[in-house]
Amino acid sequence: MLKRLVVGGLGLGVAAWAGIAGVDSTTRDDAGQITVQGELGAFVTKLGDCINDDAANTKTVSTVTGLPCDQPHNWQVIYKGEIYLAEFVRSEVKSKTQAICSAEADKLITSYLNVSDKEFDQYENAGISYFSPSPESWENGDRTIDCLIGSYTEFYTGSLLD
Repeated sequence: MLKRLVVGGLGLGVAAWAGIAGVDSTTRDDAGQITVQGELGAFVTKLGDCINDDAANTKTVSTVTGLPCDQPHNWQVIYKGEIYLAEFVRSEVKSKTQAICSAEADKLITSYLNVSDKEFDQYENAGISYFSPSPESWENGDRTIDCLIGSYTEFYTGSLLD
């Protein structure tokens, strides 16, 4: 089974490359934003997706619930990209992904400085998390990372990317 790692607030996650990890039973509008809640596989999230995940204290995640950002959600995908390393070394993947996600979160925060905005203000206690390749998915060419902002204990409404 191919796996993706989910680290930070989400713990360690596992998902199959095909099948459940590729499912997207959400409904999206022409701009690609989720309009109707549904199951969303770890490999098919999109930039701006708002998600809930009930696996707060587990180490495996194969799917999350994708939902419209105007509905209460725990996490939002604030960056999607790839990491470039010669080989999979867990500590290097983790370090590189954390650096990228921290920089992306800093950019987002900087864009909101000196602005009083309800969507941003509610994220005062939020943290950063991410999805990253596992050894198995790396062998099959997976280099994608998803940077997330949010919390397991708080819910947010609205999108930080609007």
